[in-house]
Amino acid sequence: MAISNYISDNEVTLWKVYVNIRSKSHSALRAQRRLMGCKTQKEAEREETKLIRECEREIFEKEAQGSNWKAVVNAWEEFLEKEGTSRLAETTRIDYVAAVRKRTSEWMQRPASSITKLNVKEALTQLRVDGGSHGFQKRMKGLLNQVFIFGIENGSIKGMDRSPTIGVQLDRPEEKKPEILTSGEIRKLLIEARKHQHPWYPIWAMALLTGMRSGELYALKWSDVDWEKKSISVNKSYNCRMKSVKSTKSGYYRIVPVSSELMALLYEIRTKTGHTPYILPRFWQWTRGMQAEELRKFCLGIGLTSIRFHALRACFATQLIQGGVPAIMIQKICGWKDLKTMQRYIRMAGVEVEGATEGLKMLPDAQNDFENSSVPSLAAALYGVRSGT
Repeated sequence: MAISNYISDNEVTLWKVYVNIRSKSHSALRAQRRLMGCKTQKEAEREETKLIRECEREIFEKEAQGSNWKAVVNAWEEFLEKEGTSRLAETTRIDYVAAVRKRTSEWMQRPASSITKLNVKEALTQLRVDGGSHGFQKRMKGLLNQVFIFGIENGSIKGMDRSPTIGVQLDRPEEKKPEILTSGEIRKLLIEARKHQHPWYPIWAMALLTGMRSGELYALKWSDVDWEKKSISVNKSYNCRMKSVKSTKSGYYRIVPVSSELMALLYEIRTKTGHTPYILPRFWQWTRGMQAEELRKFCLGIGLTSIRFHALRACFATQLIQGGVPAIMIQKICGWKDLKTMQRYIRMAGVEVEGATEGLKMLPDAQNDFENSSVPSLAAALYGVRSGT
């Protein structure tokens, strides 16, 4: 709060008043007033008293409503940094907070308590219109729910006893055709890559023979290979955004068995690369997370479906499923915590419906079945043709 004089354009001494009051319970809440043109200091002091009362009234009303959405999101971010580090990777936390801020930018100055179920539905609908997948919409709904519950429980959202995300229904998802290669297309990819001596050949081949993620392959060392037991220990992963090596996505190590093909590939790579600590070449595109672009370009160039790098992991899983490998073993090799993820790969492979209709025996086996039967033929039933004509 301040009162000061100034010289007007008419070279007359006037007085101005500035009032700034911040809430004692919520530091993010404040009210400001300015007034110019007072002719005397006494008049300025009287106006200051009025402005103080106005600001105090505004603060009281804001406190009754609680913090605005921006303050709640900021507090939630601080909570995740302090309490959520054991649950979330740093990059995941950063992405979550950034997504919430981006998708709710219009809410930031609003009291969080004024946000309704309709507002939540509109935000999720806009996300769908902007091309967000059903999975992303579902994740965003969950994140918004977390923020609301956090604000309600710590008292920063007043007058709200349940999250407005409750009861919001998402549109039914339309599952897109998965990016995946058949066994014939996999062979074509590897044959063409080897024939053209493509520098990424050993990387793609390793991905298809191990089902390992990109970051896991990047961080893979020769010391992770057990030549006697014919196995590879997957215990770390490279994060291209943080430029660092961390634990695997699931958080624990796993063992990938080495097939005869993979053993031959490892010997071939060892012969060419010598005794470098890392098994695979570390191209700058891979270091920067551009591995998908290299694969897509090559696939299109040889007439294959354009796929992302992670699809090679799906190819590995579906080939094992089609080969009759038990789901629990595939889950263990690929490092999935539960079988839920497996269901999508089973649908990709199509093995759960393969041969299911073979037991249907409806059509006649021979011509004499038609001649000896008094029941009209199938053609007659379908097209109105009389039997024997």
